[in-house]
Amino acid sequence: MIYELGKQLNMQLECYEIKEKEGLPLYLSLRDLYHVHGNGVDFLLIELPSGTDFKVSKLEKQLGLYQSHFKMNAAFSINNISRYQRDAMVQKGVPFVSLPKQIYLPFLGVMLQNYFRDNPILQVDKFTPISQALFLMLAYSKKEARFSKSDAAKKLGVTNTTITRASKQLKAIGVLQEEFVGTSVFIKRTLSGAEYFELGKPYLINPIQKTVYIKEGEYLDFPASGELALSNLTMLNPPPIRILATWKDIVLSNRFIEVDPQLERESDYVCLEKWKYSPMLFAKNGNVDPISLYCILREEKDERVEMELERMLEEIKWR
Repeated sequence: MIYELGKQLNMQLECYEIKEKEGLPLYLSLRDLYHVHGNGVDFLLIELPSGTDFKVSKLEKQLGLYQSHFKMNAAFSINNISRYQRDAMVQKGVPFVSLPKQIYLPFLGVMLQNYFRDNPILQVDKFTPISQALFLMLAYSKKEARFSKSDAAKKLGVTNTTITRASKQLKAIGVLQEEFVGTSVFIKRTLSGAEYFELGKPYLINPIQKTVYIKEGEYLDFPASGELALSNLTMLNPPPIRILATWKDIVLSNRFIEVDPQLERESDYVCLEKWKYSPMLFAKNGNVDPISLYCILREEKDERVEMELERMLEEIKWR
């Protein structure tokens, strides 16, 4: 790539990969970084993985963090860029390279042409429910574990076509890779557990579709969720109302009587969350899984909950 860039700018460029990234936020350090020198100019080239959340305002802020940390100009290397994205980057003054036709390096050289590839990259804003379920399946598996798409579909209770769509989302953000063995396609995660989680964190969704309140009873098949689950996993005091979770497509039998919480005592009813994917897939020891629990409680403003939620994440034994 550096040879091609130098050729387009008609200059000799030297480059070496930067391995020392200490002090950078984790999500910035996961990218490949290169120190480029040429024509008396040094700059940092940041390789954006395919499917990166392409919001120019975010990239502009990240650019400032990179420049402040490395004390030099910086630019993004983008595999494929649309006309709209290019114009937005130029308008904001964010340097970038998208070879072979788009080079915007105000400190070195500019070459912009009205040529754009026909195949746009998949843009990922947030996970779909099944994409998140697939993300969780890989998160709780060993790094070297791989699954055929048919096995993943069976485990999550969906079709092969649905898994293919979900895997495209994960592949687009750089957390999943595919391996082809004969006619079978296997999927596996690309990073260790903590790095994998950090890279996927911006795309996580709240799994709750709907919340209902039902008369108190013995609901042993439903895992604890919300603050109840967090209290089971940390030092947080349990809430006054039991909070349980089930899948939205589960049909509740007649023994589940829905009530109005404003007309009942707290001890007489249960809060039941209906999820967009089955919480039973990843529940353990009677609690929903910690990543889904994080998605539910991360907007909570109670400092006690925030502190215990962070503690819970720190105690996850990633594999």
